[in-house]
Amino acid sequence: MAEEAKLISREPWWATPPSVYESEDDLTWGYLEYYSDGSWHFDPTEPSEEEIRSRKSCRL
Repeated sequence: MAEEAKLISREPWWATPPSVYESEDDLTWGYLEYYSDGSWHFDPTEPSEEEIRSRKSCRL
């Protein structure tokens, strides 16, 4: 029986890449989740504004 992949990272992320003229306020947000088996999943649950502002990656 294969071991279930473990969640190793979850951070706020946009649902679709922003266009040149979009601000962060114009985007649809969710969480990008990375798992121990190398897979990833987008969770459409909207993060708080504070989580979006303090995220580590892909700032506009």
